[in-house]
Amino acid sequence: MGPAARAQDASPPEPALEPGPASTASPAEAAPVPASSLTPPVSALEPEITHCGDTQVGNGEGMLRPLGQGFYADGRRVRRGCTLLLQRPLKNRPPVPFAPDSFRPIGCGYFRYATSIYWGRPLSAEDQVDEPNGQRADVLTRVDLADAETFEVDADCRPRDARFFYLNHTERPELPAFVAVPRGDGQGYEELGCGFVRYEGRVFFGTRLVEGVHAPSFTPVLGRLPYLECGAGMYGKDRAKVWWQHQLLRGAKARTFRVPKEENPEFRVACNGKRSFQLASVDKKPNPLCRPKKAVRKRGGR
Repeated sequence: MGPAARAQDASPPEPALEPGPASTASPAEAAPVPASSLTPPVSALEPEITHCGDTQVGNGEGMLRPLGQGFYADGRRVRRGCTLLLQRPLKNRPPVPFAPDSFRPIGCGYFRYATSIYWGRPLSAEDQVDEPNGQRADVLTRVDLADAETFEVDADCRPRDARFFYLNHTERPELPAFVAVPRGDGQGYEELGCGFVRYEGRVFFGTRLVEGVHAPSFTPVLGRLPYLECGAGMYGKDRAKVWWQHQLLRGAKARTFRVPKEENPEFRVACNGKRSFQLASVDKKPNPLCRPKKAVRKRGGR
């Protein structure tokens, strides 16, 4: 088990849970969670509304039907307050609305949708699209590692399921949005470094699945550093391909991919032959850090 799961000795006892699925782990398994995760992000506390434009909230025809926790059914779609919520069901396909019949709010901004768990806020500016009427819609990201049947939050908005506690870093975009801390012995869970983990034959960045990876050969480029020490250099590679966080770096070759450790603040720049990458993008011109260093000739004679 890695350092994130061990550095947790001084947390207060856990309060009683709000109504929800019963926890399957015994009290002895319940590892304390760092105090930094006790307070939920302010954005998780969604205020109730009475209308959106000319559409009133209520149970009548053509009204916004309350689903609880600040979520509303708008016909066959779901809104958080007045904001339309979308999901990405398939890779490289446009986002689609959530169906109200399969939508179950859990509390503190989380909800269960069919057999998945979602956080009710976008994780970046790229997770927003325009509705036909010009308003913005939020595209939400699934918590891939979570077990939907046992997922719950306690009175302090700390999320957990039968296998993991989850640290919520959504207010800090430089970190993985969620980090799983195993309950019990963490069988089958391996912290690889820089936010990457391997679990049940798959690789995740935080709790988000890294797609298309050869899991046995996957390794972080910076090695087994704790994610708090990796800065922006959260690059990983398998035997052939390279990723930044969960995003595939197209054209990058694993064999020659490296992250310079000198004169590279936050490990932001990565080199791949003569090309350079910064986070998930390739530079139009190679960064000077990636240029081959010229050999210095020694002068002969006395």
